[in-house]
Amino acid sequence: MNYRKLTGNTWVVYALAFLASMTNALQARINGATSEQIGNPVVAAMMSVGGGFVVATCLVLSSDSLRNRLRNLIRQKGSPELSFWHFLAGFGGGIFIFGQTLVVPVFGVAIYIISVVAGQTIASLVVDHLGIGPAGKRKITSLRLIAAFLATLGVVVSVVGKTEVSSLAIPAILFGFAAGAGTAVQYALNGRIAKAFGSTLLTSSLNFFMGFSLLSALLFTGTIFGVWQLAAPPSILEQPHLWLGGVLGLIFIASAAFFVGRLGVLVFAVISVLGQLVGALLLDVFAPNRGSEVTIYVISGLLLTTVGVMLASTKSRDESV
Repeated sequence: MNYRKLTGNTWVVYALAFLASMTNALQARINGATSEQIGNPVVAAMMSVGGGFVVATCLVLSSDSLRNRLRNLIRQKGSPELSFWHFLAGFGGGIFIFGQTLVVPVFGVAIYIISVVAGQTIASLVVDHLGIGPAGKRKITSLRLIAAFLATLGVVVSVVGKTEVSSLAIPAILFGFAAGAGTAVQYALNGRIAKAFGSTLLTSSLNFFMGFSLLSALLFTGTIFGVWQLAAPPSILEQPHLWLGGVLGLIFIASAAFFVGRLGVLVFAVISVLGQLVGALLLDVFAPNRGSEVTIYVISGLLLTTVGVMLASTKSRDESV
C-alpha cells in the first residue's frame, strides 16, 4: 500500500481516522459490561490493556523487521529523539480505560463522554499550540476555539435527552476531564514515538505495557488499602467477547499514532469524538441495551460535531508559528 499517496488525500485520511475511532464506542460498551460482571474496575481495565499488550507484542515478535528494530532500540536504550517522559504516554490510555470500567457502569456513558470530550478538546488546543505532537506548533486561532466548542457542545446536546443535569456527579466529571486531557497528550506523544520508532505497532505495544504497569500499581495499592477485593477475570474460552477490549484498543491506539502526525492533535481529537458518537449511535440502533434510545438530541449532536470537524480541518493563514 502506498501510504504517501494515501495520506496525500486529506479526506481519505479523515474517513479512515473516523472509522478507527468508532471502535472506541464498542470498547467502552465491552469494558463497562466486564466491570459490572466481575465487580472490580481495575481488573476489568487490566483485561483490556493486558490483552492489547499481548496481541501487539505477538505481532511485533512475528515480524523480522520489527524484531530487529526492537533489538536496536533496546541496544541503543531507546531513541535519541525521545526523552524519558515521552514513554509515559501509555499512562493516558490506562487512565482512559480505567474510566470506562469505573465511571461508565455507575454514572453512564453520557456523563463520561461529556467530561472526556471537554478535557480532550481543551487540552488538544494547548498540546497543538505547544508543539508537543510531531506536526509542530499550531496557534490557538478563533476558528480552532469555535471547532473545539462545537465539538463539546455537540456531545452535550447528544446526551441532554438522556441525562438530567442534576444527576451529574462532580467526581465522575473531574475524572473524565483528566482522562480526556491525558488522551490528548497521549495522541501527541504517540505521534513522536511512532516517528522515532518507525512503527505504530511498537508504539502501541509500549503504550499497553505502560498502561498495564500503571493499573497494576493501582490494583496493588487499592487492594492493600481495602478499596476493592481481587476478582478473577472471566474465562476467555467461555466469554471471549469480554476480552475484545484490548484488540479494539490496539486498533485505536495504532491509528491515533499514525493519524495524529498527519492531522494534528486537535483535528484527530475532533474526528475521534465524531467517530465515537456515530459508533455509539449504531450500537444503540442495532445492538441496544437497557437505556439505549436514539433521540433528536443525538442526531443534533452529531451534526454539531460534524461542523466542528469541518472547522478544525480548515487551515488558517496564521495557523503555523
